[in-house]
Amino acid sequence: MIAVLRSCLVLLGLLVAVGPAAAQWTRIPDVPASDVFSVWANGDTIAAGVDTAVYVSTNAGATWKRSAKVAAGVTTINGVWVRNGRLYAGTFGQGVFVSDDLGTTWLGFSQGLVGGFANTQLNISYLLIRGDSLYAATEGGAWVRNLAIAGTWSHFGNAFEANEAPQMLGIAGNAARLVAAAGFNGQVFVRDRGDADWTEQWVNDIGPQPGLAPLSVVWTGVRWVMGTNIGVFISTSGQAPWTHVGPNLGLAFFLPLVVRGHDLLAAFGIGLTSVLEFSGDDGATWQEIETRMNTGIYRLAISGSDLYAGRIDGLWRRPLATLAVPGDGPPAQVRFAIAGSQPIGDEVRFRFDLPEPSPVTIEVFDVAGRRAADPIRGSWPAGRNESSWNARGLGPGVYLARLTAGSRRAVVRMVRAR
Repeated sequence: MIAVLRSCLVLLGLLVAVGPAAAQWTRIPDVPASDVFSVWANGDTIAAGVDTAVYVSTNAGATWKRSAKVAAGVTTINGVWVRNGRLYAGTFGQGVFVSDDLGTTWLGFSQGLVGGFANTQLNISYLLIRGDSLYAATEGGAWVRNLAIAGTWSHFGNAFEANEAPQMLGIAGNAARLVAAAGFNGQVFVRDRGDADWTEQWVNDIGPQPGLAPLSVVWTGVRWVMGTNIGVFISTSGQAPWTHVGPNLGLAFFLPLVVRGHDLLAAFGIGLTSVLEFSGDDGATWQEIETRMNTGIYRLAISGSDLYAGRIDGLWRRPLATLAVPGDGPPAQVRFAIAGSQPIGDEVRFRFDLPEPSPVTIEVFDVAGRRAADPIRGSWPAGRNESSWNARGLGPGVYLARLTAGSRRAVVRMVRAR
């Protein structure tokens, strides 16, 4: 997935930030301007995992400490957490490591994390601590370790492997329930305290939906919010019914979520574009804050009055006060989406919002960067607009549609199937 996103970024080379809000971001100069795979925050403590090390701040981002290299051969740190001054790092390929001095020295913490198919249990996707339990979402299912006593990791249920969904990408919990994002057929997995195993359910409340991939999940205190590659689903119980609340922005590579109270922020990674969306009602409705090009976002975190984003080009920060939520008037920037489901059919409707009247060009490119069809050109008024387009001439594959309105650009990804 990461390789696909990077290739798309190189494909068109559109170094464009869409909308004035983009200027509110500043990069943390102490962290390299390269992939920041994980970000975690609690109070004034912030941790960011890069390729071989973890950067930690204990004073709300004022200063940062780079850890020692976690271990030889580690190239990706997908999960970080700090508890009682102890730093945990979940790596891709070598399991979990721990440091009692915020990264000056590291110890292996993978005892018992063995026996998975092809050692995929060592590919950590996410870490979660609830009470005295450390949970690891891995590409080899769910694992748990008790932090209050000396012990080892235990395989936490067999439902993921049994239902062909061992690749876990996220896990969230409240006092009584855990909900996990895993698989590529629309599954959602639920486990209550005392349950013998996880229960497989369906985020569409119907049944298997090939290609529907849960990417992230959070608990807001009121409801569960699941980010998938086709948008957001919500549930008050973590069980049926789940409701698809959009937004319909296209197929997402990444969809990190962060919650504070009843407010949520989500970064939709749509091809070349990252769309930052806000919900002030526990995920029930969403409003676009900004759109940025070439800024794939892996994770979001909130510390104090700042929002942090772990991106493909470093760790970035912006004040939450600058997240002006749009009202009912024209949008502050261009929004561009496919009006309908994917894969696309013979007829496509492009939906776009304009901040002011503007000439518009819509172009379609294949994955090699070649124009795949004649462009659409015209002038449209401010606000919501739609334009139809005949896709019968496209062969099966992945395409990028680019909208240009004056100096603003936006891109959506399209999949064509026969």
